[in-house]
Amino acid sequence: MSTQLSRMQFLRGDFRGRDRPIRPPWALAETLFTEICTGCGDCITQCPEGIIKAGRAGYPVVEFSTGECTFCEACVETCDANALLKNSNEPWQIKASIETDKCIAYQGVECRSCYDPCEPRAVSMHPRPGGISIPRVETENCSGCGACIAVCPVAAINMQAQTTNLSDNEV
Repeated sequence: MSTQLSRMQFLRGDFRGRDRPIRPPWALAETLFTEICTGCGDCITQCPEGIIKAGRAGYPVVEFSTGECTFCEACVETCDANALLKNSNEPWQIKASIETDKCIAYQGVECRSCYDPCEPRAVSMHPRPGGISIPRVETENCSGCGACIAVCPVAAINMQAQTTNLSDNEV
């Protein structure tokens, strides 16, 4: 399968295209997005949650460390260049992933910080015999909103692409 890499990915040695930034919801494929986006910043100023920030070269990126995406579509509505285009109900193909070596629940410390804010209940707590419950992400329920990321006390949660098509909006 052929994959188009941006010049920056090539120069950074990211030949598999895994280090792509998270673009706002309903962003076009990365190479097309960077070609069409003018870097005007309208999506940044219109985001009520304040999670869209200016990234490299002024292109918008989503930073879940400050909050979650509510999929309000304000960024899409303000994008005159049509780099953000709502063409489906799926805003992106990213899902939460827990790094078990960092997660304190896997180290025996009671923690439910990722479970509590998860509205679609994609994070579930699984009991362990003789231990505390550990979190797991049910990817089919995960909307990719990022509500679990900012609240994690040890930064054990990140977003990962859930598709093998690297032309989609991926992390």
